[in-house]
Amino acid sequence: MKRIIVACDGTGQSLSRGEYSGSTNVNRLCHALSNSSDTIQQIVFYQSGIGTEDLGWGDVGALYCQALGEGIEENIDDAYTFIMNNYQPGDKIFIFGFSRGAFTARVLANFMARVGVYHKPDYTWGFKRAIKAYKDGTLDKDIKIHKYYTPRFGEPVSKVHEVEIEVVGCWDTVASLGVPEWTNPGGVSGKYRHFSGSLVKGIKHAFHALALDECRRPFSPTMWYLPKDTEAAKSIDLQQCWFPGVHTNVGGGYHDQAIADLTLAWMIDRCRPFLDFDSKYINLLVSLDHQPWNIHSSDRWGRGRWYDSYRQGQTWTWKYRTPGAYTDDDGETKETNETIHPSVLARWQSSREEGGKMRDGPGVWAPKALRGFEPRAGAHGNWEWVKKKNGKEVLIIREAPFPARDTLPNNLTSVETEASFEGLLRYAPAEPESPSYKKRFVENNH
Repeated sequence: MKRIIVACDGTGQSLSRGEYSGSTNVNRLCHALSNSSDTIQQIVFYQSGIGTEDLGWGDVGALYCQALGEGIEENIDDAYTFIMNNYQPGDKIFIFGFSRGAFTARVLANFMARVGVYHKPDYTWGFKRAIKAYKDGTLDKDIKIHKYYTPRFGEPVSKVHEVEIEVVGCWDTVASLGVPEWTNPGGVSGKYRHFSGSLVKGIKHAFHALALDECRRPFSPTMWYLPKDTEAAKSIDLQQCWFPGVHTNVGGGYHDQAIADLTLAWMIDRCRPFLDFDSKYINLLVSLDHQPWNIHSSDRWGRGRWYDSYRQGQTWTWKYRTPGAYTDDDGETKETNETIHPSVLARWQSSREEGGKMRDGPGVWAPKALRGFEPRAGAHGNWEWVKKKNGKEVLIIREAPFPARDTLPNNLTSVETEASFEGLLRYAPAEPESPSYKKRFVENNH
């Protein structure tokens, strides 16, 4: 038995390039996976995002791929082929993605859960026909034809391995093309309108980190909803968690990775029961996060810089996010299992208690996505976010669970421990920054 991991990076992101040349969490998660011979074999397929292809046109070619979505079908083909070439019965499959790559990951998982993985070498040709039917919207109609070969005499023979997807992990899924809608009126409702990133039976764990501060309309999040079928819904562990920051804060790629560290830690802790991680790499990330030059407040956790993606992106249209109020394509409100990360409360409270002297400028942090919400201490010490309208409670979103300090080792002077990655980021000790450094930072950044 081995573990097959597919990692699909975001639009314009690769191992060597990104919006601000920082590593995305897709990239960093790949580095965090253990390759020790003492553990179960883990093989990784990393895929650069749409818009990193070399068409010989420079930035114009990259923009062409991003604007028209060219590359998503090829990315699905390449990722599926990697799995098909390596899969053996009993192997576990994991798929991760960020942004448009998260949509690619979800479509791939949806397709495999419904069809399976074709047998080598006899039926590899079946994939091309099946993915075309998937694209055309006729897959369900002819599903038996795609999964079984019926000889002239005898019983049907399965062409595929029936598989389950152990984990699909996503950072801020974007199904639109990430460009102004007027430049691409078709979007995923065009030639890719039948590509579905929805949850189906066969996807066991679905983890999704979401950005509260993102407001560009083309970057509206593609939420997950549990299936209507009760049995299918019970079989899926769905966790969707809201974090401070914008799209690339949550998915990683900016120079300041403090918020990206939160979402990476959250994802890794969700996946620890299923994957082996390199503790040395995680320890390195924690150590770097706790260096004096990376600390700009006495209560640093949850207070990393968020960037104004709207001004940087020049999309001309905006749409604030609406936690707890999303509906599916049919306009129905379904179960989304949303939570709000504790770092949101920490940032919310500290911005008010300290007069707004945060890393991203003065003022109280109040994302439009939380308009009407107030935090409230709930039962058993757990917090929740309550939205009121005309004095009446209309929505409650619970805070995501977080390891308590007393559940971690007493001695955190060293991060050489298998403790929760999230807990280490919050509680591991750090050398305080000098007042002179803090003063210089504030002067240079505000």
